[in-house]
Amino acid sequence: MVNVNENSSYKRGQELLDAGMYREAVEQFDAAIREQPDSWKAINSKGFAFQKMSRYTDAVECFDKALELNPKSVEVLNNKGVTLSMRGLYKEAMECFEKAYQTDPTSLEALNGKAIALQHLFMFKEALDVLEQALKIDPKHAQTLLSVAVTLQKLKQYDRSISFFKKVLMYDKTNVKAWNGIGVTYQLMGDNDSALKCFTKILNINSSEIQAWISIGFVYQKMFKFKDALKCYKKAQTFVGGRYHHKLYDGLASCLTKLSEFDQAIEVYKQIFQHEEGKKKWDAQRSMKFVNKLKRKKAIGILPDIMASAPEEAEPVEPAEAPEGEE
Repeated sequence: MVNVNENSSYKRGQELLDAGMYREAVEQFDAAIREQPDSWKAINSKGFAFQKMSRYTDAVECFDKALELNPKSVEVLNNKGVTLSMRGLYKEAMECFEKAYQTDPTSLEALNGKAIALQHLFMFKEALDVLEQALKIDPKHAQTLLSVAVTLQKLKQYDRSISFFKKVLMYDKTNVKAWNGIGVTYQLMGDNDSALKCFTKILNINSSEIQAWISIGFVYQKMFKFKDALKCYKKAQTFVGGRYHHKLYDGLASCLTKLSEFDQAIEVYKQIFQHEEGKKKWDAQRSMKFVNKLKRKKAIGILPDIMASAPEEAEPVEPAEAPEGEE
């Protein structure tokens, strides 16, 4: 029997996955699975591609199938946990991460995943306890340091948060997530100028960094510079290449609403609704109804102050949401 790592369809699928061509990768993984139906690695990679496409239900189905073939795979358990977190199912996600940790107590992905799920459940002190365990395994681990920084950020311990982001930069001065995290923290402190300097620093490292353009757009929105914000979101769109990006679409829709470009805003919210599941899908539907209501009021000349009444802008782009998962 051909080893999955030698399977040409599987190898091609991995290449496409790395290139961000997720639909094409799924086709290759399907071919690999037809050749080797018991290949848990190919099924896991297919699930990972679905996760990247925001097709979370399909992703979880793949991970469950992979776990039937290899119940103790830390890799698959972590991937399933990340996907459940993305769906907002944080308690279920923690169960996966806990199983992964019990199988491998040195799994930093499992500990970080559990900590981030705890963050979303507003259990910040418990998250810090988990992250302390991770730091004992590797005190220089970038994802763990970022997760600690974000948790401290949530606790409004902003100076400590920035100090942990800077620890990441001690080991890697070009770490985009760390620079973004410092920028977000400055935003939360109300220092928009310092935030912009951090995000601009990211663009000096990589001018096509989507996250930086989105973050700058968000700052401009907070400064009521909606036309400037829109330019940033449009710039980010040029690097997305037609792929769906929730944070980008969320910020773009909010900005278009503020500019009274209601038809365009509704179209963007429709994209979010089509691609998302769970709470994000519901939020998009709620926003569409709100923007339609504004559109009707504008038509009859009773439009209120949009800046005061529009839905909240996109949240700052945090650097350590959930671990990326494992291919």
